[in-house]
Parts: sequence; C-alpha cells; structure tokens
Amino acid sequence: MIELTIEELARHDGTRGARAYAAFAGLVYNVTESLQWREGRHQALQRAGRDLTREIEAAPHGPELLLRMPVVGCLVSR
Repeated sequence: MIELTIEELARHDGTRGARAYAAFAGLVYNVTESLQWREGRHQALQRAGRDLTREIEAAPHGPELLLRMPVVGCLVSR
C-alpha cells in the first residue's frame, strides 16, 4: 500500500495516460479500469485525482460504488 499526499494524488487524474485514483475517507482507490470513470471523470460530476470525501455527500449515490474499487493506498498529509 502506498502513501499519497493530496498533491501526489492530483497527478493520478486519468488524463494523458495517467492512472485514475480517487480518495475517500483517507483511502485511495484505483478507478482506472472502471467504465464509470472514463478518462478520469465519473458522470461528469467527479474527477479522479481528488479527495472525494465531501463531494460524495452531495452525489446522487453514496460511496458504495467507489468502495468496490481496489484500494491502492492511503491519503496522508506531510
């Protein structure tokens, strides 16, 4: 499991060949292979490379779809 800062997470936005990672509640999920996250975007509402903890509160569904994705690390502050 890797540790990522918010700045490092931002590099994994799913664009230009980068992997797509999204954080929720301190964990980082790999959404690269999900059809729901094409090019690092989910339903044109959320973008990969970000901490979505607060955004999911306003989403039409809860975190259950994100929680199905593989966990690759944790979000840390340095």
